This record gives sequence, C-alpha cells and structure tokens, in this order.
Amino acid sequence: MDRLKTVLVASLLLGVILILATQTFPAIDLSFILTTYAVFAFLLFSTFALKLFTGAETFWLFSMVRTQRFIGFIERISRFRLWDLLADLGLVIGFGAIAVDYLWGRNLSKARRILLDVFAALLLFSLFFAPVSLFLRGPENLVLLTMFSLSFALGGLMLLAIAVLVFQAVEIFAKFGAGKKPCPGVAPVIPGLQIPNVPIAPPMYVWVVFLVILVVHEFSHGALIKRANARLKSVGLLVAGMLPIGAFVEPDDEDIKLKSERQQLRIFAIGPMANLYSIPIFIIISNLLLLAAAPALGPYVEGIQRDAKIESVVVVTVLEDYELCGDTFKSPAMGQVEKGWLLKEYNGVKLESFHDLSQAILRSDRNVSLVLETETGEIVERTLEKNEHNTIGLSTEWKFVAGTEPPLEYNLLSALLKAYSGFLTWLILLSFAIALVNFLPIAIFDGARIARIMFLPYFGFLNMSKEDTEKFIGRLFLWIVAGLLILNAWPLVL
Repeated sequence: MDRLKTVLVASLLLGVILILATQTFPAIDLSFILTTYAVFAFLLFSTFALKLFTGAETFWLFSMVRTQRFIGFIERISRFRLWDLLADLGLVIGFGAIAVDYLWGRNLSKARRILLDVFAALLLFSLFFAPVSLFLRGPENLVLLTMFSLSFALGGLMLLAIAVLVFQAVEIFAKFGAGKKPCPGVAPVIPGLQIPNVPIAPPMYVWVVFLVILVVHEFSHGALIKRANARLKSVGLLVAGMLPIGAFVEPDDEDIKLKSERQQLRIFAIGPMANLYSIPIFIIISNLLLLAAAPALGPYVEGIQRDAKIESVVVVTVLEDYELCGDTFKSPAMGQVEKGWLLKEYNGVKLESFHDLSQAILRSDRNVSLVLETETGEIVERTLEKNEHNTIGLSTEWKFVAGTEPPLEYNLLSALLKAYSGFLTWLILLSFAIALVNFLPIAIFDGARIARIMFLPYFGFLNMSKEDTEKFIGRLFLWIVAGLLILNAWPLVL
C-alpha cells in the first residue's frame, strides 16, 4: 500500500507538470500525452480506491475481486445433465473430426474408425458450407469457402480460426506488397476508443457487453467443474481500474487433474461454447422484449412520425470512391447525385412525412430508386446499386415543417432503441469472436488445455513421457498461433 501511495503522489505531480506545460507552451500539441495520462490516472486512482474500500488483490492498474457469493447459484444450475451433452457437442464444434475420433473412434476397428471419421468430416463440411455459402457467394469465393469448410470439418473452430489467421496474414502482406494500407487481422477492442487503423470505435456500453459475455463463459466453466464434483474455491472479476476486462472461476487445480480426461475436456470446452449457445438465446430474448413493447410503442411512434411533416430532404454529402483496409469501394452516388439536390421520392415513396421516410427505408433492397430535384428545379430519377458496404454513398438532412417536429421524448426513445440495437449487435459479434478465439490452442485460451489432452494420443511416436509430450504440443501450437497473431497485428504498428 505504501508503494502504491508513492506512485499516486508521483502521478499527481506529473499531472501538475503537464498542466503547467500546456499553459507555458500553448503552441505544442500535448493532447495525446494528456489523454494517455488521464487514462493512466483514472486506472491508478480507481485501483487505489478499490484496494482501500474492498481489500481487493491489486497489481498496479489491475485488480482481482474474489467472492464465494455465486458458488451456490453455480452449483444449482450444474445439476442438469444437459450440460454434459452441450459440452460434448462443443468439443465436436471446437475440434471437428479430430474430436469425434478422440471421443468415439479410438476403440473401434480400423475400418469403422475410418468410416466414422469420414462421415463426421463430410457432415461437418456440409453443415458449415451450406449456411456460409449464403454470404460468400460467387465463383470467386469458392476456393476460400472450400478451404474454410474443410478446416472446420477437420479441426472445428480451432482449425477454422487458424485458417482465417493464415488467410488474413497472406492478404495483409499482399496489400503491403501492392503499396496499400491493410487493416489489422486482429486488434484490441477497448470501449470508447477507436480500434487502431480501423474506423470503428466501440461505444462505452461495450464494457457491459464484455461483462455479460465473461459471466456466461466463466459460470459455464463453474457448472461443469461442479458436475465433475471438483472444488470451486471462488468466482471473481479481473478489472482494470474499475472496468471489467475478465472474469474467472477458481477451481482446485489439483482436484481437476484427478478427474477423467472426458470431464476435463468438458470443463474446458463449455466456456467458449456457452458464448456460442448464448447467441440465439440473446436474439430470442431481444425479439420477445420488442414484441412485448410493440403494442404500446408502435401506435405512439407511428402517430408521431405521421404528424411530423417533411418540408425538405437535402443531400448534404456525396462521397467519392474511398479506400478501406487496402480495398477501394465505389460510391454509387458519385457522378449521379449532387450536393444540394432535394430528395423527393425514395424507393417509390413520396417523402411528405417522417413516416413516409421510415417506410421507404424498409422497402430498400440491393437497388435504390431516387427522385430528386436539382438546384435549377429539374426533376431527375436515379437508380443506384448499393456497394459492398450496403450504402449508396450519400447522406441527407431533413427539415420538418415548423411546429410538427418530433418531441424530445421521441428523440430520446429513438436514441434508446438505437443503443439497444447496438448493444445486441456487439453482444452477438463479440460472443462469436470470443468463442472462436478461445478455441485457439495457445496457452492463454481454453483451446490449449483441450489440445494438450486431445492431441496426446496422436504424438505417441515421439516416445516421450506424457508431461514432455504435452509440453511439446503446447510449444508447437504456441509458435504457430503466436506467429500468425503477430503477422495479423502487424498493421497496428505501421
């Protein structure tokens, strides 16, 4: 605590020096340094407050907050046998035909084992290829789609994640070679800060998204630990300052090692799989909430939109062709629409009220039809095909007839619904991303512990002890995956 107090005092002095420097040398831009200091100071002082008032275990800017409060809840939800089925299915989804062979093929005759493995691979290939082909359409994507489908079939999400990293690394360096600036294949997601070299800034509520995902992940681990009759010492959060960046359940590691390999595999696999299983649950709950609110909100929103009469809809921006992540995207509106033109009809709907505009947007498909009035009063028609980002390259500003503007309550409701939609979107995207990454066979992820057990029988030719073979498997995947992660993160520093 004394050392922490010393650092706090030093930080305060540094802050005073920076403030004096901005006053003394106003021509020097110290905004980046001040922002960095503000973030550091917030983390440091909030960590000190956490240590002072809760007694949490702190490590400079980070803290571990432990509790036994939720162990009883975890024990109650662990009583359902469905957990075992979900964990076994997770092993297959996570490690593909390799998991099928490990779990059910090793005790079969050679011929039956081959048939089982081939059948499993073909089934998994089809289950991946069919839905993903709806997104990766066209003959130009057939090779990529086949490579990803084959990776999933053989090694599940683990091998699929590696295949994606390989593809992105090749693409990154191909763009570097062509003199283009690619986006990173992997990047930190810090709510409130723009992702480096990517025009995306996760909103602050993504901290709550992280917390939800981490609780689902860790409580699921805890449920399988209790199902294995292993001791669960505590649950808790890892926080930076007071911001949650991780969650954990703390088992008795020696107790876990005494359990069967199948039980250990289930414990490790259920965490990332719970993040995948939760995605349809989140979607269902979200839709149910919206359906429950619709009878009350629907008429209110429609009434306000109908009463809000549009005086004009003005084109305020027409984008030029733009480059993103080393790829050039066309702006369909460029050369077709001019800034200052008035938008009269959108997808065949005359824009007389706010309700007309919302209905016209709902009709939108790949092609967008526009009726516009030029600055000279001429009426022109344009049909624009959306680009790869599902946009037509223009933005508008609408003006309401005086006295018919939507009230403040409507604007607040719109902002709330937009945040709700954004929260759900980030929850789904990050749930999938965290599940995918956690199957990577590298030390900090669940996939590493699964790989050390599951690949052990296939490395018997090394004639090493079990412990040495597990270390070899860990080092092998560490070099492969860490190397790919570094290659994918390379654009972050360029």
